[in-house]
Amino acid sequence: MMWMEGHHKKPGEETIMHGPARMTLADLKPGQNGVIKGILGELSLKRRLAALGLVNGTNVSLGNIAPLGDPRVYELLDYTLSLRNEEARKVMLHPGE
Repeated sequence: MMWMEGHHKKPGEETIMHGPARMTLADLKPGQNGVIKGILGELSLKRRLAALGLVNGTNVSLGNIAPLGDPRVYELLDYTLSLRNEEARKVMLHPGE
């Protein structure tokens, strides 16, 4: 990851430049999976999502999508979690196998 220099950010917020291989939870297709590699955003969001099991190295897959596309249901750690796309776009993934 490359940190942007000279960028003003809020306390607890990370700013990271991403290449074309950037993938987030919101990019998953039904049945596709990935491995969590980080969460972008403020510390309070990171803590809340970590408390829900969204931590580095966790395998996650997309289960269902609401009829209008938001929220989505993800499967991880033997349970399901519903997240809005706005939050899902802040969870960075390595593509699954």
